[in-house]
Amino acid sequence: MRRTTTSLALAAAAALAMTATANAAPSQDFNITAKPAKSSTSSKKFPVTVDFSTGTKDDPGVQPPTTSKAAVFFPAGAVWNGDLFPKCAASSISSAKSTDDCPSGSIVGKGKAAGLAPGPITQNDLTIIAVNGGKDRLNLFVEGTSPLRIQSNLDVKIKKASGDFGLSLNVDIPQNLQEPAPGVPVAITLFQVKVGKTIKVKGKTRGITEVNKCNGTWKAKGVFTYKDGTSATVNDSLKCTKG
Repeated sequence: MRRTTTSLALAAAAALAMTATANAAPSQDFNITAKPAKSSTSSKKFPVTVDFSTGTKDDPGVQPPTTSKAAVFFPAGAVWNGDLFPKCAASSISSAKSTDDCPSGSIVGKGKAAGLAPGPITQNDLTIIAVNGGKDRLNLFVEGTSPLRIQSNLDVKIKKASGDFGLSLNVDIPQNLQEPAPGVPVAITLFQVKVGKTIKVKGKTRGITEVNKCNGTWKAKGVFTYKDGTSATVNDSLKCTKG
């Protein structure tokens, strides 16, 4: 009953606020860091911990757009070693609404998130658990309690990229995160994840993420599509050294 009451309250607040909170033109933050920012070689592997964050900017009195899908591009030479680590299927996490049954070695990172609905109504208690889904999958399980109970898994597809980029992480935002209550669109104002895990393979330390190239700069890019049909592309870069 509490969730229904809260949902109705959110919907009512949204309806009252709509005239003052028309969607803003897309304005997106995006940045990435990596430690160590050093490329691997055939003889020496450098596990890299990747920390990336993004979010739509919220100007006072203006509701930012709702993100419907996102793609994050990582530098040329980037490698996802999901096949070396224990894994947990997206279907298992979604069914259980939890990562509790996943092998401990499959947990590869964590993060936090925040959302903004018209009103303004904020949800700042969202946590993220990053779980290896295999050679071309990453799960990002999002959970929060107030003002709404959120338990939603993002099934991230990892694909090869070209040019300045080696991999792309692609995700469709679930409907219950775009609009967790009827008539209440939510903008993702913060989505920050740090991924970094190591494992011993034939006596060598391997990372869930590694990068095999460096020409002095690693380039990254975020491409965001919003529910209103608009989109934004944001670039970032960081210095790197050869291993």
